[in-house]
Amino acid sequence: MISFIAKLVVALNSNSRPGEMASGIAFGLLLAFIPAGNLLWLVIFIFAFFIKHNIAALLLSMGFSRIFISVFDPFLDKIGGFFLNISAFQDFFTFLYNIPLIPYSNFNNTIVMGGFILGILLWIPVFILFTTIIKIYRKKIAPKVANSRFVKFLKKVPVISKISASIQKLSFLVS
Repeated sequence: MISFIAKLVVALNSNSRPGEMASGIAFGLLLAFIPAGNLLWLVIFIFAFFIKHNIAALLLSMGFSRIFISVFDPFLDKIGGFFLNISAFQDFFTFLYNIPLIPYSNFNNTIVMGGFILGILLWIPVFILFTTIIKIYRKKIAPKVANSRFVKFLKKVPVISKISASIQKLSFLVS
């Protein structure tokens, strides 16, 4: 867990593109919206590893988002139910259901479909939002935080100094 946080801090402060961090966060949110344990989630999870983005951001975003996503289940159920009951798509859904392996994606589950649709719709706004936030953080907030008394005090605490040392080691390897 500490190594993921260290990698995330290194990526936030490194010369990597903000879009890579934002893409990882957006994919993590998409995966959090889709209930795990089906073929759709697994395919998106594997696909995410073939795209250039920050994996630590993906995993932390997914883990953090998953804590709160269950609150949205009734909303996801309504979205998925609405989409699955559109009469124009019924023949298409029947065709998909008759293709081998596709039923294991649970696309016909209202929460899975609702999570997939909402995750896809939110992907671009989340990407843009976090790209902007990371740029602002790097430009205005990071220098102030690094020079604050609180951070200098924390670096003296043994556990924090070990984390700081691992972050510096990782940032040396990334550069």
